[in-house]
Amino acid sequence: MKTGNKEMQCPASAPVKVLFVCLGNICRSPMAEMVFRHMVNEKNLSDFFEINSAGTEEYNALTRAGIHPGTKAVLRQNHIPFTEHIARYFTKKDYEYYDYILVMDHQNKRDVLNIIGKEVSDKVFCLMDFTSHPGDVQDPWYTGRFEETYHAVFEGCSGFLKWLNQHADLKL
Repeated sequence: MKTGNKEMQCPASAPVKVLFVCLGNICRSPMAEMVFRHMVNEKNLSDFFEINSAGTEEYNALTRAGIHPGTKAVLRQNHIPFTEHIARYFTKKDYEYYDYILVMDHQNKRDVLNIIGKEVSDKVFCLMDFTSHPGDVQDPWYTGRFEETYHAVFEGCSGFLKWLNQHADLKL
């Protein structure tokens, strides 16, 4: 898959460290974290991955907010196991540590690049770039459409895992 003029490269060593990022880290990014973890576990690939999530604004991290009740409900409805997650703020150290930083929308991408002090990055991608219709994962905090967000997240995570399977040197 090409984004811009660069071919994405998958690191050859395991585990592949994946960080999902949204604005507040209570709806979309923990949803993606749990969905992707479930997909990986179902394929017995959990040893190949380290998966986490963060947000680009500090308020929820400072107040130690947990996963939004709407996110929990849609995960339950779709039989996706989850553990409690306390919101945390994305830092420059996260950028240095993780192999892939998958953001939920283009504003999240701008925020991440601003935090790390770069205009472009070869490891920050919009989650929906791994689907046939790139774009933003809508924030259910504002829309109230948690099921719609879940379907977008599921599609993006599936596409990312498929991309890794096709391009990674991991033999998934």
